[in-house]
Amino acid sequence: MIETFNHWLIFNTVLVLLLVLDLLILSRRAHVVGMREAAWLTIFWTLVAVAVGVWVFLEGSNRQGIEFITGYVAERALSIDNLFVFIVIFGYFNLPTQYQAKGLLFGIVGALLARAVFIAIGVAVITAFSWFLFILGAFLIYTAYKLAFAGEHEVDPSKNITVRLFRRFMAVSDNYDGTKFFTRVNGVRAVTPFFLVVLVLGTTDVVFAIDSIPTVFGITDDPFIVWSSNAMAVLGMRPLFFLLVGLVKLFRYLQYGLAMILGFVGLKMIVEEAFHDFHVFSELGDIYLSLGIIIGILLGSVLLSAILPDRDEEKDLHREMANAEPKS
Repeated sequence: MIETFNHWLIFNTVLVLLLVLDLLILSRRAHVVGMREAAWLTIFWTLVAVAVGVWVFLEGSNRQGIEFITGYVAERALSIDNLFVFIVIFGYFNLPTQYQAKGLLFGIVGALLARAVFIAIGVAVITAFSWFLFILGAFLIYTAYKLAFAGEHEVDPSKNITVRLFRRFMAVSDNYDGTKFFTRVNGVRAVTPFFLVVLVLGTTDVVFAIDSIPTVFGITDDPFIVWSSNAMAVLGMRPLFFLLVGLVKLFRYLQYGLAMILGFVGLKMIVEEAFHDFHVFSELGDIYLSLGIIIGILLGSVLLSAILPDRDEEKDLHREMANAEPKS
């Protein structure tokens, strides 16, 4: 079993080294990340997660290994939905494309910090009050409903409390100064828009953590698996963002797939807490079943996006054809 201090020390040391690698080598040069680079980096970070998963299998148990994979897949899926919000934030601040990779890296660090805090709180609360799992399960089901049926939610970064506070108490530059946080405007020290982007990403990550941490707690109550699966999923978000921008049409039905995953995990959490001895197959078999269901939902939503026509595109096509018809 992976539960000793040495295991925590090894994983977190590797995590810090990976962040340094990303900051000093992979993201050092401000440039536009193309589809090819994004694809290779996505594969790289996925292989890193696979390596961690193999280590969990070898050092821990089969149960911990399967729970890591299931938690990683679920969190990676939910992170895709978060990336759509990042697109809105970058668009609002008119963040130049060549600075987006560095902005995402700072956002990833913020996401890791937010998740560390919420995981620590979650473990403490669940250990003291097991009934809190019912609340988390109900919250996930409610979130699933909002995601599937509450319609589109526009994110307005100007309403972010951090941005409003900074604009009230500090001078804010209208122009970017590379990826610097501060600059001088008419001799006065001012905050750059890039700093505001990082702040909005950081505070938005807190909201994401509130949504995603209950999901992985519905899969496992092992603190190490919760933390490691979240950390690996977050590390792969940066290249996935640029890959998503290029392949956004494939994910038209993704929000419904994510809603199904949230609803499934929430219901699973409630049932397991209410009926401790209930298993569909066995304790380990049910973990495999959960993994299969989550992967199946993800693949299904992507396949539907690729197969089923986009109604808006069909309407535009019919409108163009109607306008092209010669009038008698």
